[in-house]
Amino acid sequence: MAEGRRVPPAEAEGPAEQERLGAERSLEALSLEGGAAGAGARQPGGRRATIASALELEGSVRRQGLLTHFVAGNLQRKIQLSAASPIPPVDPAALRELVALAGQVAAQVDELLRSVHCGLQALTALSVGCIQTYRDGVESLGEAVDTSIRAMYTLVARCEELDLAMQPVPALARRIRDMKGTLERLEGLCK
Repeated sequence: MAEGRRVPPAEAEGPAEQERLGAERSLEALSLEGGAAGAGARQPGGRRATIASALELEGSVRRQGLLTHFVAGNLQRKIQLSAASPIPPVDPAALRELVALAGQVAAQVDELLRSVHCGLQALTALSVGCIQTYRDGVESLGEAVDTSIRAMYTLVARCEELDLAMQPVPALARRIRDMKGTLERLEGLCK
């Protein structure tokens, strides 16, 4: 421990009172107390040195490289003091109420799970229906496209047949024109 340091108020009291207070103090309080006590002789390392100084007030501190080992002084006494605090009695009515509330929560969770299960089943059924409708639509679209392609090929074939059937028409039109011209001439002679 550091020599020439100020004695904290906890050390000025009796040993029993000091142990009781030591058991109740947090590490942060010890750190602040040790930092205030050794403010003039603060070691490099900042907060780590302050905490180590505070720990030295409560026991022995040993350092190995980056590790710091702490052994509390009067550990058995501190354990006895911490175990000696009385545990308040448990209220049976509060326990019954807690059990009843836990039962209600369990029932509500069961109902929620059933609701979620039903909702998931409905969503699954809807998804299956959508997928089947999509599949049927794709199949019928495929059939309709196939039928349309066949009809188009049939139309093209009929158009080619009509084109072949219409090939004599220009020659027939020439003959009709010739006949018309001949008729006009005959008509002109008859007048």
